[in-house]
Amino acid sequence: MNQNPPVDIQSVRDRLRDTAPGHPKRTAAARVLSLLDAFADRGEPLTLSEIARRADLSLTTTHRLAHEVREWGGLDLDEEGRYCLSRKILELASASTEDLRIRELALPHLVDLQRRTGLTVNLSVREGHDVMYLEALRAHPNYTGQNRMGGRLPLHVTATGLVLLANSGRQVQDEYLATPLKRYTRFTKTRPEELHETMDAARREGILRLDGAVAAGAGSIAAPVPDALGRVDVAVGAIYAHRNPEPHGLPDLVLATARRIARARSERPVLDPRTIAFNRSQAGLG
Repeated sequence: MNQNPPVDIQSVRDRLRDTAPGHPKRTAAARVLSLLDAFADRGEPLTLSEIARRADLSLTTTHRLAHEVREWGGLDLDEEGRYCLSRKILELASASTEDLRIRELALPHLVDLQRRTGLTVNLSVREGHDVMYLEALRAHPNYTGQNRMGGRLPLHVTATGLVLLANSGRQVQDEYLATPLKRYTRFTKTRPEELHETMDAARREGILRLDGAVAAGAGSIAAPVPDALGRVDVAVGAIYAHRNPEPHGLPDLVLATARRIARARSERPVLDPRTIAFNRSQAGLG
C-alpha cells in the first residue's frame, strides 16, 4: 500500500504567505536581491530570521535562497552561524565601480593618517541626502556604528557630509535643508542659516570641524578631495573623542591627506581592482 510523504505544514504556510493576495509578487531574482539588500542597513552578520524580516521573505524561502547564494560564494557563515556578505561581493563591485577605484587610490593615504593619529578615519561620497563611507579604518575593531564601509548618515551630522554638501551647489543645498533634519543631540545643527554659515566657512578655509552632532562626546573633522577638474565629490575625515587629547596638528594632517589623495586622482594610472585586497593585507587590515 502506497503512503504519501508527510506534509511540511510550515513550508505550505510559507508558500501561501509569499503568494497571498496583497503580498507583493516578486520574481526569483527580486527575492535574491531583497535577501542581499537585507545587509545594506548596517552590514553586520544576520540570522536567517533577521534576513527574512528585513527582506520580507518567508523563513523557508530565506533558508533556500541563503543556501544557494552561499553555494555561489556570495555569503559566508560566522562562528555563531550568522550570515554575512563575502569578499566575492566586494570583488564584483570593485571591478566595476568608480567609487571603489577612488577608494583603492586613497587607501594608502588613509592608512597613513590612521597610523599617525590613532583615530577612526574615513573616505566619503554623497549619496542623495546621505553621506556614504567608501572606506573606514577604525581605531577600535569592535565598533558597530554607521562609520564603516557602506555605512550611511545624514549629510548634516558629519563633517565629511557637510563638506560634500558645501560643494554641491546652492540648489542641492536648498533642497536638502528644506527637508526635516534629524537632531541627534542638543549640539546637532538643524537650522538652514546655521548650516549655511558652517558650509561657507568650510569653503573659505578648506576644512570643517563638527562637534557633538551625532554623539555629545565626539566630533569629526574633514577636508574636500577634488578630482582633476576641481570638482569636489569625495571627502576625507577623522573622528575623535573629546575625552582623549587631540593628535598634534590634526587639521594639517587631514588637509595633507586630502591633498595627497587629490593628487593621486589627477595622476591616476589604470588600476587592477584585485590590488584592493593586497593593499588591505599589507596595511594589516585583513
